[in-house]
Amino acid sequence: MDLTDIINSLQTAIFEGNVGDKNLLGLYQYIEHIIDYAYGLAAILMIILVGSKVMSYFANPSGNLDPYTLVRPILILVALVLYKPLVELLLFSPTDIIADVTENAAHYVTKVGDAKEFEDSYTGSITHIQDSNADGSGDGVYDVLQINPVLELLHLIIFFIASVVAGYIMLRQIIYKAIYFVIGVFALPLALIPGNQDVLKKWFFGFLAVLLWIPILTILKTILILIHNNTAAGGFTQILMSICLQVVMIIAVLRVPKYANILVSAGSDSGSNFTASFMTVPAMAMYKKLRGK
Repeated sequence: MDLTDIINSLQTAIFEGNVGDKNLLGLYQYIEHIIDYAYGLAAILMIILVGSKVMSYFANPSGNLDPYTLVRPILILVALVLYKPLVELLLFSPTDIIADVTENAAHYVTKVGDAKEFEDSYTGSITHIQDSNADGSGDGVYDVLQINPVLELLHLIIFFIASVVAGYIMLRQIIYKAIYFVIGVFALPLALIPGNQDVLKKWFFGFLAVLLWIPILTILKTILILIHNNTAAGGFTQILMSICLQVVMIIAVLRVPKYANILVSAGSDSGSNFTASFMTVPAMAMYKKLRGK
């Protein structure tokens, strides 16, 4: 079983359950269990929100009662009732299409037949290490690094990180995806709190940014395969060239969340804007205030 199959199996186990010795349930059932509490929270906040607006209107009939005050709670309740179908329709399905398009294009340009062959080609492009020169002079990467134990240890560390970094991003994406899927149930009712309307937008675009990690990772893998294939007829034949590729690949893959945020402006470095906005928005407001003075 290759890395892609492992990731897919893990995702199935987390979201659908019924995998493993204990046949545990998944996050779909978790949502079904907590959704009733979200209904109650939404109902309480709706009563407070609408009640305060109506009382303010009765106290000052000359003011206007915004119809959106009544419409927004109804929309929130409908979204809670249809939560899983809406997430599937608005988030999972579009990003799955993007992932399929990028994957098929990657297979086409790299001349591979399936996902396993593509992953093997990618692994070969980042882990290729010369044992010796073509003439057998013993002046390859491995031989050069053996001169110094520190260099050899450093190379082993780089080799290890380069081998697991793509899997790290894929596992991280599954965890973030699971977190966003669950907290969306609470983001909907909490959006009824006055002044907290943006929480729903932050959740949606942060979730979207996380789901785009895998298509962008596929694009990066394709680029690295093409670099390796076109550098020289036999791969990287220059000393330390494969090490350079490993270092560049590590940095590029770790920046996948940033690349996703180019497409989704509401995301932060982790694919979430919940923490970033609380820091950047007040800072920008203070900066503009100081400039105004």
